[in-house]
Amino acid sequence: MLQQIEKKTSKVPVSGTIERVNEKGIKVNGEWFNFSKFMSSIPTLREGDLIEFKSSKNFINEVSKVSPANGSAKSATDAPKASVAPETPKSGSKADRPDPSNDPPSPKDPPRKQAPDADSGHGESDREELLRCLKDAVHITEQLESVRFSTQDILKLALTLFIHRTA
Repeated sequence: MLQQIEKKTSKVPVSGTIERVNEKGIKVNGEWFNFSKFMSSIPTLREGDLIEFKSSKNFINEVSKVSPANGSAKSATDAPKASVAPETPKSGSKADRPDPSNDPPSPKDPPRKQAPDADSGHGESDREELLRCLKDAVHITEQLESVRFSTQDILKLALTLFIHRTA
């Protein structure tokens, strides 16, 4: 029991292969570790990379070494100040799936809006509205300081605003 408490409160060195990656942390040796909010920078990490770091209470405090899966080693200080690579989708990649916009509409599907002609001028106003929605989404996420948003989250919010405003 004392060893478990000591493990949770002291900085424990951990090393292994990254099994999973998401915005909040990584899974190494079958255990999830979240990035501490006190880390100055988070290196770019991918599944399969070898990593060495110090953790306490399953929070990563300091990454000392990252070795990419392709074999070239780099220290954490050499790593770029970038966000974590997102998890790969479980199903096939987007390139493997057919474009649904080319499918004929099903009777159950709602009618699709046609893409605006280049001559109509609507494309420019949609582009401007989408840009406004993106700026608004960034502003909204900046107001919530206690929550860390990924780029994908901000884009989803911007698209939701755009759909709501143009529907």
